[in-house]
Amino acid sequence: MKLFKSFKVEELKQDTSGIINIMALLIEASSIDGEISENEVEKIVEMILNYFDLDSETVNDYYNQAKLKQQDSVSFHEFTSKIHQEFNYKQKIDILEMLWHVVLADQKEHEFESNLMRRVSGLLHIRDVDNGIARRSVLKKLEAI
Repeated sequence: MKLFKSFKVEELKQDTSGIINIMALLIEASSIDGEISENEVEKIVEMILNYFDLDSETVNDYYNQAKLKQQDSVSFHEFTSKIHQEFNYKQKIDILEMLWHVVLADQKEHEFESNLMRRVSGLLHIRDVDNGIARRSVLKKLEAI
């Protein structure tokens, strides 16, 4: 079952900025601890590939665009403000879950990552309780692997 059943995938495929903003935020989350692990990159690509039902060439192209966008940006606020405007509450929780998957991909939760997740949750206007539920949901999925 796809995590992002609430997304209108066809609309996102036509307007790629939403996917690229999500990927840029995921890249930001993966690099906040000072390093981007191969596991984190693979997790980002895998989630976008599966959840948006895209082919690998498209996802790799989006990843490269998102990486450049993330490197050129001054702050991740650029991504969160656009995501906040474009997506509904349920979709933003789905995005938050994706972020937790990336943050926890290396099986460690660094202080910088926890701080980022609190800030992103606030900027997306996600209630703390829903952020906690998303985190626990991801932890439960990771334990099952």
